[in-house]
Amino acid sequence: MRSSKWIILFCMFLLVLGLTGCGGKERREIKKEITSEFGRLKDLNSDTFQEYLALENLFPDASTSQASAGLIEEVTSQFFKDFDYKILKITVTGETNASCHLQVITLDAHALAKDYQKEYLSQVILSAANGQQEPDTSLEQHYTLLRDLMDGHTYQTISNSCDIYLIKEGEKWRIRKTPDLENQLVGGFISAIANPYLLSPTETVGVYFDTLKAMDAPQMCTYLGLTDVFRSSGTDSQALAQALFLQMRACLDYRVTGAQDNGSMATVNVEITSFSCKEILSTYQKALDEYLDTTDALIDGPTGRLAKSNTFLLDAIKNNTATASQTVSLPLINDGVSWKLKSNTQIGKALFGDFSMDTVTSSLSDDNDKD
Repeated sequence: MRSSKWIILFCMFLLVLGLTGCGGKERREIKKEITSEFGRLKDLNSDTFQEYLALENLFPDASTSQASAGLIEEVTSQFFKDFDYKILKITVTGETNASCHLQVITLDAHALAKDYQKEYLSQVILSAANGQQEPDTSLEQHYTLLRDLMDGHTYQTISNSCDIYLIKEGEKWRIRKTPDLENQLVGGFISAIANPYLLSPTETVGVYFDTLKAMDAPQMCTYLGLTDVFRSSGTDSQALAQALFLQMRACLDYRVTGAQDNGSMATVNVEITSFSCKEILSTYQKALDEYLDTTDALIDGPTGRLAKSNTFLLDAIKNNTATASQTVSLPLINDGVSWKLKSNTQIGKALFGDFSMDTVTSSLSDDNDKD
């Protein structure tokens, strides 16, 4: 009886030992597969990149799905140049399924995605300023912008846990290439770039103003609808308009003073600093009045007085150092893609006040009529 008991225990021991040995073998095979696959990623194997990263998934809204092979390799190699991993636990479930818990080191793609969104929004704004409907949205252009950002910035790496799943096909374990794994391997870039709230309303307004600072006069005129401000036909008027623009750009500054965000609508309060329209016109009017009190004004006649008045105004603009600030509330809406500024008119009003070439020309004509 006692011997039978020992036989049963011995058989159970052999069974457990066999199962353990079998599981250990499977785990070794799984580890071998992961080491092989992820090793190729670490070695920057371009063929492996495309196995784990569906290029169109980075920018699913691209107008075309083609990009040059060299550009693709540049971008993907940047994503994986600091890639590393550590296997923490392998779990075999049944005969054909397994999972592996890893620690992975990837690019901090959240920071990259924010920089990308800012740069892309800037391009959208400049396209509107150039009278275009939208910028180039091809996959080639998206990847070009991404490459330029990666080349021009240093992004930190981050460490995150990652779960991958494997399936056994015949005698070979294969890693299941899922969208979640794809996103994790690029540091969460895919989910970050698709987040319509990636940039806050305040950050979005900052992009608008920083882009405005880089515009030339025709671009700003188109984008802000400033045709009245910059309407100019003669040489003198063109000089005045250009001087006014340069004065504005030299003084332009902004400061966010507050924001309200309810999810789909937001308001950002911005203190906008520009030239002092009041000070320019005051300086101009003083010089003009002094001139009109002289006999030279009578001798010069209407044409001469107009030319002299233009000179006074041009000098007042060029020599101005006074600034003025105005706080405006800018409304934004989130359309499910990103935050958009609803109106530009308040910005133009704050930058130039009531200053316009028509107003100045009318003022000069009135002065001549009075004489």
